[in-house]
Amino acid sequence: MGRSFVSRPTRSIETSQASFRMRSRLESLAPDGDLRAYVMSHYLMLYAVVETTVYLVSIRHHQQVSFDLAKHWSD
Repeated sequence: MGRSFVSRPTRSIETSQASFRMRSRLESLAPDGDLRAYVMSHYLMLYAVVETTVYLVSIRHHQQVSFDLAKHWSD
């Protein structure tokens, strides 16, 4: 299920760099592993598949503006 996350086209240098770092980390842990994304109605689930094991990496609400909320909404 889900699409390959690292094979998605990138549209910015920041995204390209982050994708490269993520691919490098996955390859160092499991050369045959795959990072995949599954989009549900309100959430995006990111998971890694290594052989016959699935590792949950992240679940995010698709309308979430940022992962660094303190930076954007500090007092």
